[in-house]
Amino acid sequence: MNKTLTRCALAVSALFVAHAAFAYDGSAAGSAKITGKVAFKGAPVSKKLPITKDNAVCGTGEREIVEVNAKGGNLAGAVVYVAKIDKGKAWGEVDKAVLDQKGCRFLPEVMVVKKDSELTIRNSDPVLHNVHTYEIIGTVRRTMFNVGQPDKGDLKQPVKMRRANVVKIECDAHDFMHAWAFTADNPYAAVTRDDGSFSIDGLPDGEYELKAWHPVLGEKSAKVTVKGAATASFEFSK
Repeated sequence: MNKTLTRCALAVSALFVAHAAFAYDGSAAGSAKITGKVAFKGAPVSKKLPITKDNAVCGTGEREIVEVNAKGGNLAGAVVYVAKIDKGKAWGEVDKAVLDQKGCRFLPEVMVVKKDSELTIRNSDPVLHNVHTYEIIGTVRRTMFNVGQPDKGDLKQPVKMRRANVVKIECDAHDFMHAWAFTADNPYAAVTRDDGSFSIDGLPDGEYELKAWHPVLGEKSAKVTVKGAATASFEFSK
């Protein structure tokens, strides 16, 4: 092997070693927990589209595809996650995400998926759906996969991200079907409940950067010191 090829081989090996060094280690769970709430202040945001086909299954009227309407100031459908943690608890349920299509709705409408894993897509409806996913990179939408699902049942698709963590999900057969997925680098991520609350457990004690992301309102971050338990809160505004 000549010197040039040797240098190339060493460079490639170094890249693989670097990638392995930054892989998440799920064998170091802790017992600490972060709980809190995400709030929203401002006028409601709404966008609706008419339900124009397959009405026997999909219903009639209009479907809310963008909604920011915090009940009592509490914001549901935000993702709270710990950034830049390289070891902790095992992936668990985050690695078993299922996106269901039921009543011509994507359920859940906001979900957490393990980055670079497989997503189970379920069709519970007796109609054709076409699942079209986009990686959102700033203002750019990159198609990830675009698959038709005419029959009831499950299929699996890879979640391969290039640069971002956010995935927009649409149905090309029903333009009123929309959802979002946040692809997580570690299992410390949770979607806020109807009351805006979240809980992230199994953390080792330490200092963390905690972030809250919402598909319409953007992202906020906070520093949190955890020793046994900690609380954190975020407030978004229009």
